[in-house]
Amino acid sequence: MRFNKILFLCIISLLLVESGFAQKKRAQTSMKFLSVSPSAMASSMSDAVTAVEMGAYSALYNPAGMANIRGNYAATVGVVQWIADINHNSAAFVFKPGDGRFGVIGLNAISVDYGDIIATVVDENNERGYSDIGFVNPTALAVGLSYANAITDQFAVGANFRYSEQDLGAAAIGLDGSGGYNFESYKASTYLVDFGVLYKTGFESLQLGMALRNFSPEIEYDEESSELPLTFKIGVSMDVFDLTDLDQDVHSLLVSIDANRPRDFDEQLLFGFQYTFVDRFLIRGGHGLPKDEEGFSLGMGIKQPLGSLTLSIDYSYTEFGVFGEVNRFGAQIGF
Repeated sequence: MRFNKILFLCIISLLLVESGFAQKKRAQTSMKFLSVSPSAMASSMSDAVTAVEMGAYSALYNPAGMANIRGNYAATVGVVQWIADINHNSAAFVFKPGDGRFGVIGLNAISVDYGDIIATVVDENNERGYSDIGFVNPTALAVGLSYANAITDQFAVGANFRYSEQDLGAAAIGLDGSGGYNFESYKASTYLVDFGVLYKTGFESLQLGMALRNFSPEIEYDEESSELPLTFKIGVSMDVFDLTDLDQDVHSLLVSIDANRPRDFDEQLLFGFQYTFVDRFLIRGGHGLPKDEEGFSLGMGIKQPLGSLTLSIDYSYTEFGVFGEVNRFGAQIGF
């Protein structure tokens, strides 16, 4: 009875927060790098992983999933070759002290390099109508401290507390009187929290998950304020081979579905699958709708025990319309 009350309160809390921030706004959020999926595993399943345990990367999707790491430690790193030659790098580490009696704690970070962008000013004396004045190199960073705890064998909660900043560089705002320019820096930072719950239903491997990501106050560049890409997610996942007579030590087919409510886009349905052979070789795929340019996703992975360690290598490919494709690489180790 006590567990049911806890679950009910968590669900109501998430729904109330989500409804309070679900304004009818589209493409009006800042720090969009927080919406880019850093994990090759997750992205290959079209990010339908709210009810999927992601190891150390759980902190960046559904922090409650950290409570179910298999060993006492897990660490992961990832690289995203994003559109327009933008590079995202990420890392996460989780630790389960006292064999889980005190929950699971973790650290995570995401950094973004937008590359060199040519800076220009209006110049009526130039036949092009503008002049180049150098380069700007925008960057972004988010670092977090996460915690998760399995309240019962079936129910876990977690949160990821993060500091995020984005530096858009310095822009020329006028002449300085000596032939040069006065510049003004455009940089903003804020604190945010991700919160999630994960529930093992007890029916085979069926799991339910909910997460609220990027909950924060507004940020301000100069005098212009904007909101972060708050997203409410509900997901379900299950190894559908549980319903067959197939040897599950040889074959596994995880199917997951997420319903997303982003602040800056229409509601979405995301679908993903992961086929595992002898717990070594993995093939993944996914698709979501509606989406603008992002299309289907595919990926693969390899798991290899190394003594007391388990090493996983993952790759994903996402079709991105006129922008080409996005490639992600990741490695995770657990011990």
